[in-house]
Amino acid sequence: MDRDQRSRQQKAAPPRRSMGSRVGLQKKGQPPPQQKPPVRSTARGRRPAQNNPQKPGYRPTPSRPRRVTKAEILRRRNRRRLLGLLAVLLVLVLGVILSINLLFKVTDYRVENMDGSTPADTGIYTEEQLIELLAVPTGENLFGFSTREKEQALAAALPYLEQVSVGLSMPGTIVIKVEPAVERFRVQYGESWLVVSERLKILRSTVEPPEGLIQLEASLPLDLTTAPGSRLRLESGEEFESETATGETAASTADETLIQLLQLLHDNGLLDGTTALSLSDLAQITFRYQDRVFVKLGTVNNLEYKVRLAAKAILDPDKGLSGSDRGVLDVSYQFEDGEIRAYFQPGSGEPAPEPQPTEEPAE
Repeated sequence: MDRDQRSRQQKAAPPRRSMGSRVGLQKKGQPPPQQKPPVRSTARGRRPAQNNPQKPGYRPTPSRPRRVTKAEILRRRNRRRLLGLLAVLLVLVLGVILSINLLFKVTDYRVENMDGSTPADTGIYTEEQLIELLAVPTGENLFGFSTREKEQALAAALPYLEQVSVGLSMPGTIVIKVEPAVERFRVQYGESWLVVSERLKILRSTVEPPEGLIQLEASLPLDLTTAPGSRLRLESGEEFESETATGETAASTADETLIQLLQLLHDNGLLDGTTALSLSDLAQITFRYQDRVFVKLGTVNNLEYKVRLAAKAILDPDKGLSGSDRGVLDVSYQFEDGEIRAYFQPGSGEPAPEPQPTEEPAE
């Protein structure tokens, strides 16, 4: 056998195993082979391998965690947001309460006119009287009282204030705004005379007729409250409805007509010379100027134009009346085409008496 044949036989022969490997022995110093854990089959139809709870070293198989849905995640997120918002609101409320009770205290007072200008025109009263009647001492909580109630109390205690308002200015100032009342009318009510302001506020009452005021003639209700500080109410009777108004109905009450007439007389320069006004009948409104010219205005229709026409006739020295003319000025008549003309009848300045009906002779 040659050398090549022997090498081919040696390569084809299987490797020899040692005696120790055949009887399961291992060489000294070599670690024992590790046994792989049994693989649990999860194939369909076969039960997975389970540990025996009676054997030592048993450990229960942990359960799989529950799957959390998106809806539950959103609910948890919204719940956390709501709790956070409630916590913020609670902190803010507590902060506001503490700041109101501890920080905002009354430290100063300011009296000014209704337009905010100073110094304030308080009429017959002083600023010290207003602050004293306000009855809010320094150091008191700035929000511990009602400004509306304080306004009503001041208006009732101080009748010669036409308007009064109470406000707050941070951090601790009380602002009192006032407008003094001006005596304008005298109105006879029963056996006494009432002194009334331009805005029909009753200022006082007296037995003798006061001088220098416009005498107001109007129907008053029987249950009129005449206490100082209350408002004068005029009885209008039946509302006068315009017969010539187009597109809308002109209806006025005596109170509204009086306020409108005062403004028109003021705007046309006749208010200072007016000595009497009559609104007993809204169909026959009249006023007296300097006790020498009796002016008939008629109804409330075109009242603005009538007063302007009367002012031109009385105050214009070139085209109107002189300063010594006396008589009756009638601007109440309106023609069918809407034109209104002024007619002057010289006389004593008193209205002509109404003609009395004559009795028919007996047959």
